[in-house]
Order: sequence, then C-alpha cells, then structure tokens
Amino acid sequence: MSKLKIRKYFIEQRDKLSTEKRILLTSKINRNLELQKEYIVAKNIASFRAFRNEPQPTQLINKIYHYPKISKAGLTFHTDSKGFKLNKYGIEEPIEKQSIPLNEIDIFLVPLISFNKNLHRVGFGNGYYDKTLSQLLGIADKPKFWGICYDFQLSETNFETEFDVRLDRVISDKKVYV
Repeated sequence: MSKLKIRKYFIEQRDKLSTEKRILLTSKINRNLELQKEYIVAKNIASFRAFRNEPQPTQLINKIYHYPKISKAGLTFHTDSKGFKLNKYGIEEPIEKQSIPLNEIDIFLVPLISFNKNLHRVGFGNGYYDKTLSQLLGIADKPKFWGICYDFQLSETNFETEFDVRLDRVISDKKVYV
C-alpha cells in the first residue's frame, strides 16, 4: 500500500472518532507517556497542538513545552508564552518569535497519521518533521523522537524510504512500541 493510500485510510479512521472516544484514548496515551522514565526527568519537550482529531499530549507543570512553527528549512520550536495563531494549514503555531536550539530539546513528541512496527511514520507528506529531526541524527546525545498516536494507527506495511527518520518509540493508548 502506498503512503498516499495509508494516509487517506488512517485519516478517515481518525476522523471517525467521537469526541468522547478521542478524550478517552488521549488520556490513556498521556498516562503511558507520563510513565516513561525519560519523560519524567526531561525538562524541554517539543510537543504539538492536536489537529484533525489527533491526541493532545499532556502538559505537566514541571516541564517547558515548545511547539512547532513551519519554516522553509523544517520546523522551529517555541514556547506558548504568547499564545497561538493558525498557520496556512489551519494548525495552531506559537506566536513567540524566540526559538529553542533543537539540540536543547530532550524529547520530541511527534504527531503521525500512521506508523509501522519498524517505528517509521507517515505524516501529512510535506516532510517537515523528517527534515528537522534528520538534523539531529549525527549528534552523540541526540534527543529522543517519540510518536504519539492511537493504537489503531498501526500499519502492517513497510512504507519507509531513505528520507524517513525512524522514531525511538511510539506511545499509543494500548502500549509503548520500542
């Protein structure tokens, strides 16, 4: 199955979630996230704002969260101290101009449309996360890359390409894939 077909199928499945089901599954995802040792000790977290029925990662008071802004080179990450505005895709982006250097982020929580057991993801197809995360692959103590999604988004297809950045972990409502 092509990435285009995978994307279409799993977006349709995610769009079918009721508000109640999304809230229930999101709470299970967040519980699984909060149990991860690395998350407990992490200070700077790159997160995201839920879009089109995505789960919304939790925000704990003892951490600093940074949210993505789309740029030509990929993504930059900023605090939410000045609020959010919608970008051209209808996704909330932080208004804050000052960004954090990517290598100062402990964990990247990455949204996805689908993933496979090899921990590769399908996103919306513009490659923003892959371009951004690939900048960190060569550093010795690279941040963790964790996918955040519903368990039903698991695909049996091996769809990865040479440009795809593998996740270190995928956290779903049912389990943590490593």
